[in-house]
Amino acid sequence: MRNAGLAGLMALGLFVGCGGDDGGTALGDPRCVAVCTDEPPSVAGAFDVCDPASTTGCFDECEARIADVATVCASCLLERASFGPGVLVINEQCSGTTCTVTGRVGSCSFAQDDPAAKNDCYRQVYPRREIACEPDFRDPAECASLCS
Repeated sequence: MRNAGLAGLMALGLFVGCGGDDGGTALGDPRCVAVCTDEPPSVAGAFDVCDPASTTGCFDECEARIADVATVCASCLLERASFGPGVLVINEQCSGTTCTVTGRVGSCSFAQDDPAAKNDCYRQVYPRREIACEPDFRDPAECASLCS
């Protein structure tokens, strides 16, 4: 962020929507693959990702939700579904040509015009870790008219 002396906030939302067509794949229903795929963060080695057990749990829950229901019902049940480590708010302050980012494990400064140094700081203060993630599915009651 380029606000001198002010806290800049950047939100990283790793949410994946649903989509796809009918029919299964080797990985399972493509709609569940779309919902339960945790996209890697843009900075290699930085920020949280979902652990494999969470991903497996998401697939299992997703496939159970849409098992043996009509396509229109399944689409409704998966509409607005999300999965990922959540939203991360990054505190970055800049003064002059130097910026400081404060994260989970301290703070780090970098030249404002040096994206490689900025990414190195992200890796330092937000080192990559695998965490437990929970899928967020729509309340089935909202789809009652389509699923009856």
